[in-house]
Amino acid sequence: MPRPKNKERKIGKHTKEDMMSALQLVQNGNSIRMAAKTCKIPYPTLRRYVKNKSEHGDNISLVPRYDINKVFTEEHEQILLKYYKDCALMFYGLTVKECRKVSYEMAMRNGIKMPSSWKRDKLAGLEWFRFFKKRHPDISVKKPETVSLARATSFNRETVAIFFNNLEELLKREPRFADGTRIFNLDETGTTTVQKPQKVVAPAGTKVGKVTSGEKGTLVTTCCMVSATGHALPPAIIFPRKNFKNLMMHGAPPGSLGLANPSGWMTSDLFVEVMKHFIKCSSTTPENPCLLIMDNHESHLSIEALDLAKQSGVVILTFHPHTTHKLQPLDVGLMGPLKTYYYSALESWMLQNPGKPVTIYEIARFIGHAYPRSMTPLNISAAFAKCGIFPFNKDIFSDEDFMPSSVTDRPVNVVSQTLPDAEASAILDMNRSNNQQDSTPLEIRRSSYDPVVTPDRDSPSILSQEHSYYQNVTPPKKPDEACNIENNPPKSDHIITPVMFRPPLKAGTRTDKRKGRKLGKSMIATDTPEKKRITEERTAAINRKGLYKRKVLQDCGNEMLPSTSKIRKILNKRNNKRRIVLDEDSETSEAEDLILESETDLESDEEDEQVIDEDFPDLQRKPMIDEYVIVLLQSKNRVVHYIAKIVEDYGDDEYGVSYLKLKDRLNKTFMFPLEPDMANVTLSDIKMILPPPCVSGTKRLIKYSFNVNLSLLNMA
Repeated sequence: MPRPKNKERKIGKHTKEDMMSALQLVQNGNSIRMAAKTCKIPYPTLRRYVKNKSEHGDNISLVPRYDINKVFTEEHEQILLKYYKDCALMFYGLTVKECRKVSYEMAMRNGIKMPSSWKRDKLAGLEWFRFFKKRHPDISVKKPETVSLARATSFNRETVAIFFNNLEELLKREPRFADGTRIFNLDETGTTTVQKPQKVVAPAGTKVGKVTSGEKGTLVTTCCMVSATGHALPPAIIFPRKNFKNLMMHGAPPGSLGLANPSGWMTSDLFVEVMKHFIKCSSTTPENPCLLIMDNHESHLSIEALDLAKQSGVVILTFHPHTTHKLQPLDVGLMGPLKTYYYSALESWMLQNPGKPVTIYEIARFIGHAYPRSMTPLNISAAFAKCGIFPFNKDIFSDEDFMPSSVTDRPVNVVSQTLPDAEASAILDMNRSNNQQDSTPLEIRRSSYDPVVTPDRDSPSILSQEHSYYQNVTPPKKPDEACNIENNPPKSDHIITPVMFRPPLKAGTRTDKRKGRKLGKSMIATDTPEKKRITEERTAAINRKGLYKRKVLQDCGNEMLPSTSKIRKILNKRNNKRRIVLDEDSETSEAEDLILESETDLESDEEDEQVIDEDFPDLQRKPMIDEYVIVLLQSKNRVVHYIAKIVEDYGDDEYGVSYLKLKDRLNKTFMFPLEPDMANVTLSDIKMILPPPCVSGTKRLIKYSFNVNLSLLNMA
């Protein structure tokens, strides 16, 4: 698309004052050529203006009118501008194509003269939209951030008011909280071994990459704690290991707490240790209480943590779910700088150690670099002030902040259930009239034939059919109304706005039939009523969980493998043997579960085959480099076994391994992935040292199998 050149205009450069001076000289008796030369105006231009003045008198324009073919007036463009902004602030922003559709339909419905290309394409011109942006520099085309529907709708006036009411109650209850020295915020964030690449200088016109330690990286959870007066407490760092070692905390901020968990996430048991760390660092006692504000994740609200907090003088206030992006100081102004400095330190380490991946043993060092630089007193104080927590300001958020939730602000549909049809319709009409009276200051009167949101069938809206998220609430049009808007343009003082012909951004009536778990809310968790309710809910959940006992592998294999034996030997037979392994709860095809062993295969195996179950014997020795082992990885809901090769011995019963991937579940063959899957494991994670593998396949696709029966293990 061509762009206008930034060059000086050659014609029409004169000002209104220059033309008035030239016309005055001509009127005083000077020649047109002499006046044009004196005022530096082209002779043909001055002659044309002299002729127009003699014909029309003083009622002429003294400067060129280059906007004579402008489609919309300034009033029309202000209406479009406000509509575009409102849609964007409600998180339902319009694309460039949709904006052009709205502009065309507004021109068509108001009978405005437009270029023929608009009518042909049913769109406003792309050049028009570009100059529209140039005339209104307060809008631009941006790539929006993804916002979940729960986050957009949960941050509304009601939920925010509940939080600030609870905070105000605590400030009145405990005057020592008013100065901000005893108000704290706690939240976790993920710090991984893979950085988010920053922009680099590269040759133009080429794609450029950035080396990382892996595809996803290993997650290490960092729990940050800050005070409203600008003081940052030492963080707690949770490593994805079963056992914690002091080596993991090398380079961490002084006084930090190190913890370990197989998943690397925060759990209820670990949060009790974090609470003890917080009480110690904040010097909290029943005589010197503090206010701790955090989200209401289930790991934060365990019975043990609440009991410890109440006994130690910690008052816990929780946020409403999905509102921390606006209400939590750590999310609002501190986690962003922390991640920026963290990734910067990680990239610097990668440049200093080329070809070496980042492990969890370097993460504490990166946190130690980023934590003091991001958690500065100025940043912390500004974050608390922006959230309205300290200084306390319950009116910190404006109407624009609540615009995304206005889409779902609607009452429960109870009118039709409790009132007759006539009364219900009267109430709905009254609500519509009230909404029209309370509209924005830019309110436009409708025309006499009122084509509001009711376009006729001959001129349907080109927008309502393409946007299913708009609610169609248009009433039927009267038969005597005009059908062709272009043939019957509205009067000059009546403007049809996009709000009139486009269905509103409003969700349907709430049915109030939601089922599922109970929604969370902002609460003072350490108060006796709330603490009692949480205790009852946790106890009931534990009792319900105890009613259902999942089958474990030993329960399913008792007939094949006695519980007293750890390794069973199956003697080879010389005749053909068919062995079928079926899951008693499954009806899958026998092709997956049928194992056939031919006579030749049986004769070739002269050694006994070991069947391995989950009850492993103790290791008789430590594994050595290049040996293959079975590694146990355990999560909340499942236990998985992996085959791994020992590649490095770090000492202190810790090894570096390279995992193999299960290629054939039936024959239990394994392969190394194209990208090595490296990790560190402890001796307690290694359950068995395997015999040397049998190698098969091609040079490019090498398959490994082991002379043991792994059918009873959950391999991956």
